[in-house]
Amino acid sequence: WKARMAFERRSSTVFSQGAHQLFECNAPLDAKIVMLRMAQDELRHTTTCADVVATLGAEASVDVDLAIAPLAEHAGVPLEERALRNVIYTTCMSELVACARFSATIERTTEPYLRHAMRRLLSDEVLHAQFGFHYLETQRDWLAAHPERIPSIERFLVHAFAVIEDELAPKGPFHRMPPALAALGADDPAEAREVFYTTIEGASAPGIARFGIDAPKAWRERRRLA
Repeated sequence: WKARMAFERRSSTVFSQGAHQLFECNAPLDAKIVMLRMAQDELRHTTTCADVVATLGAEASVDVDLAIAPLAEHAGVPLEERALRNVIYTTCMSELVACARFSATIERTTEPYLRHAMRRLLSDEVLHAQFGFHYLETQRDWLAAHPERIPSIERFLVHAFAVIEDELAPKGPFHRMPPALAALGADDPAEAREVFYTTIEGASAPGIARFGIDAPKAWRERRRLA
């Protein structure tokens, strides 16, 4: 739960910076409002996680990374593309994986208080995971008017998929999780890895592809470019 608390806090800084980028590229008002709301959601999630940590008998403020995660600036690309890249990465990829992991964890969590806390987090994560696809829909006309930016976004995805794989797909060897921990909703690295690949290959990549961006190819060719 401390790790979840740190992740939620970092996400709040990512979304607040994302809102600033949406303002800079004159994104639709609804998109800016929702991005700001998502930053607030993550701060509320941080408090929820801290409450769970305290309930479990630990000090929430100890050994928690409070560093701010800077949002990528993507020098040399238009402001619209910069925002698109970061929205895709943070929501169509990262938040969608987080949502899928929460769903899988809740399925095996039987302790009522912890299950309720997870459901509170998941209720917002569903919106966060959907946001990027809705934003892509608002940018269809811009993408159609700037077809030269599609290869640029696809090159970005080749790199982005490799980065997120390193960040969110735990590497083995894995050990069998004790049933008692599974029932308490503890993170299962083996499960997290399986959920990651299922989500990226079955939802993220094909979902992005609906907008004329060949994300499945970028996933197959993923590698760090810098």
